[in-house]
Amino acid sequence: MNEGLEPGERLIWEGRPNGLRGFFRGLDLFFVAFASFGALFFVSSLASSARQSPRDPSEYIVAALFPFIVFGLFLFLPRFISVWREASGASYALTDRRILLRSRGRRVDLDLRTLPYLELERSWISGPTIYFAQRNLYEGWGGMYGGSAAPAFRGLPNAADVYRMISEARSRAVGR
Repeated sequence: MNEGLEPGERLIWEGRPNGLRGFFRGLDLFFVAFASFGALFFVSSLASSARQSPRDPSEYIVAALFPFIVFGLFLFLPRFISVWREASGASYALTDRRILLRSRGRRVDLDLRTLPYLELERSWISGPTIYFAQRNLYEGWGGMYGGSAAPAFRGLPNAADVYRMISEARSRAVGR
């Protein structure tokens, strides 16, 4: 990320997300649980009707699994591809003046002197995440309500150390 630095700007840290976990939201877990509950209900109702019929049980298994495979791929595959693209194209950097976030379709530069918000969240779903702005109510809804997610460093294994570096760099930048 050295090519995006301004003259006289010094790179303090740069990194990339480690895996996909940091890009999953609570809503993703809700959809998986909801779909699993629906699948359990559907398969159990088919199984109970299969006991009353002389048909081969494998016909019911195919009939029961077909809609879940088709609709599961229809609903979850685009989200998984989106998460994979976002994670594989993301890179982060901290300089003595700015925070830089790059992804496939987004470039965010945040001035450390005017950075009003800094939060380290340790979520059991997405792991440690460093946020640089307040999150909106519909952030986890996959963009259905417009807007984009709050700028954040996601999927960092050493997020606490990076958070400390950002805090120190912000203090030095404000003191200039």
